[in-house]
Amino acid sequence: MKKQSKQRSSVSPFNPAIIYPTLLVIFLLFFTCIRLRLLSFPLERDEGEYAYFGQLILQGIPPFKLAWNIKLPGTCYCYALIMAIFGQSASGIHSGLLIFNLGSLIFLYFIVKKLFNPFSALIAVITTGLFFVSPQVLGQAAHATHFVTFFMLGGTLFLLLAFENQKFRWYFLSGVMMGLSFLMKQSGIFFPLFGGVVVILHYFFSPGKNIWKNLMNMLVYSAGVIFPIALLFMVIAYSGVFDRFWFWTFIYPEEYGSRVSILDAFRMFKLTFNVITEMFFALWISAGIGIIALFFMKIKWWNRLFVLLFLLFSFLSVTPGFYFRQHYFISFLPAVGIFSALTFELMNSLAEKHFKYIPVITGLIFIIIVSYGMNTYKQYFFTASPDDLCRFMYQKNYFTEAIPVANYIRIHSTAKDKILVLGSEPEILFYSKRTSATGYIYMYDLVTDQKYKYQMQQEMFNEVEKSKPKYIIVLSCNYSWTNEVGQIDTIFEAKLNTYLQKSHYIQAGIVEYHYPAPSICIWDNDAQTYKLNSNEYISILRRPDSVGATLAVALALRSPCRLPTLSTHLIVIRNS
Repeated sequence: MKKQSKQRSSVSPFNPAIIYPTLLVIFLLFFTCIRLRLLSFPLERDEGEYAYFGQLILQGIPPFKLAWNIKLPGTCYCYALIMAIFGQSASGIHSGLLIFNLGSLIFLYFIVKKLFNPFSALIAVITTGLFFVSPQVLGQAAHATHFVTFFMLGGTLFLLLAFENQKFRWYFLSGVMMGLSFLMKQSGIFFPLFGGVVVILHYFFSPGKNIWKNLMNMLVYSAGVIFPIALLFMVIAYSGVFDRFWFWTFIYPEEYGSRVSILDAFRMFKLTFNVITEMFFALWISAGIGIIALFFMKIKWWNRLFVLLFLLFSFLSVTPGFYFRQHYFISFLPAVGIFSALTFELMNSLAEKHFKYIPVITGLIFIIIVSYGMNTYKQYFFTASPDDLCRFMYQKNYFTEAIPVANYIRIHSTAKDKILVLGSEPEILFYSKRTSATGYIYMYDLVTDQKYKYQMQQEMFNEVEKSKPKYIIVLSCNYSWTNEVGQIDTIFEAKLNTYLQKSHYIQAGIVEYHYPAPSICIWDNDAQTYKLNSNEYISILRRPDSVGATLAVALALRSPCRLPTLSTHLIVIRNS
C-alpha cells in the first residue's frame, strides 16, 4: 500500500515533472491561437521579397538569376519549403512562421531548463513567445530574424548536449544549425562565433582539461558550421550565378552598411528601443534586473558565463549597419526572455525558505504583468481583423492595396507576361505570380547615393527595354521609394517618365489610397477618365496591343511617375 501511494504522488498534478510541461503546452496552444488569428495578415515588402524568391525557387529558378537582394538566400529557401507544404499565400507563409516559432520556443525551454530549472524555462518561453508575436517588433511578419533565431536556438541546445555527452555528433549538429542561422541573414554570423567562443572557453571549466579533446571538439563544430555554407556556395556556383551572388551578398553590403553615422546610430537605436519596449515594459525592466540577479543566484559559474555570452552575441546580431529596425531585435528576444525569468527565479530563491509555494506567487505576478500588456493591445491580439491591423500599423504603405492590384494583373495576363513594379513592393510580384521585368525588385538602391547607383540604373533600364513588360505598376508611396538615408535622383525620375511616355502605356487601373477610409479601385475604361483626388495612389499601366495606341489621359493628370519626397519613417504601433 505504501508503494502504491508513493506511485500516485509521483504523478500528482502538482509534480514539477508534470505541471511545467503541461503549462508549456497550454501556452504554446495559446500562442498558436494568436498566430492563427493573424494568418491572413497581408504581406509587407520584406515578406514579399522572400516569397517572390521562394516562388522562383519552386519553379526551378535559383536565387540571383532573375532577382537580387543583399541578403543571403537561406530565408528564401525556408519560404520555398513553407510554400511547398502550406501553399503560396500569406496564410501559408504565416503557417510556416508558426511552426518555426513553436520550434524556437521548444528549443528555448530545454536550453533554460538545462541551465537553470523548469520554472525559469517556462517564464522565459512565455516572455519570448509574447515578444515574438508582438506588434512592437512587427511580429506578425515572417522576417528573416525569426529563422535566424530558430537555427540559433537549435544550435545552442545541441551545444549544451555536446558539453553533457561529449559526443562529436552533437558538436557537428550544433555547428550545422549555427551555420544555417548565418545563411538566413548575414547578421546571424554572431551565433557561429558565439558557439566557437563557448567551445573554447568550456575547456577551462572541464575536469581534466584535455586540450586535444577540446581541439577536436572545436574542429568538429567548425566543420558543422562550414558544411551548410559550403553546400550553398556549391549550389550557387552550379547555378551559374555566383558572381552576382557574391556582389550582392558580400561586396555591396559593405556599401549599404556604411551609410549610418555613429551619431545617427544612437538616435535610431533610441527611437526603436522606445518602441519595442512600449509593450510589456515591466518584462524589459525585469530583464535588466535579471543581469544583476544572475550574480546573486546559486548557480555554476559556467552557466553564468554561458548566458552572459549569449546575451552579448544576441545583442551584436542586432547591430550590423546600425539601422536598428524593429524586427532586427527578434534574435535578441530569447536572451531578454532568459534574463527576465532570472528576476522571478531570484524572488523564488530568496523566499523559498519561508514560503513553500512562492513560485505560485511569482507566477501570478508574472501573469498579471502579461495580462496588463496584452489588454493594452487587445485589438491586435484578439479583436481587429488582419486587414484593418495592417492598414493601421503600416499607414502610408500600400500592403493591403497591393492585393487587388496583383489580382487584376493575374487575371488580365498570362504566366509568360512580365511586369515592372516601379517601387519597392515585391509582394505584388508574388501575389500576381508574374516575373519581374528586372532583377531590381527594390528601388532603394537605384535612388540612394551610393557608388553603384548609375551602373544599377542603366542595368535596370536595359532589362526593362528587353523584357517589354505587359504591365507597369507605379507607386506614389514614399516608403516604397526612399529609405532613411536615401535621396531622390531627379535624373532617374526623368528617365522613368521618358520611358513611360515613349512606350505609350495605357492606363488600366488606379488605386487611390485613403486612410482611415477605404481605398478606391478604378479599372479599365473608368480608370482612363478618373480624376485623382489624392497624391497617394497606385497607377497600373498596360502595354498597348497596337503600335499606334496613345498614352492615356491619366498619365498627364498628376504625373503618376512623380517620385515621392524623402521621409524618415519608423512604424509606431498606436493603441486605438
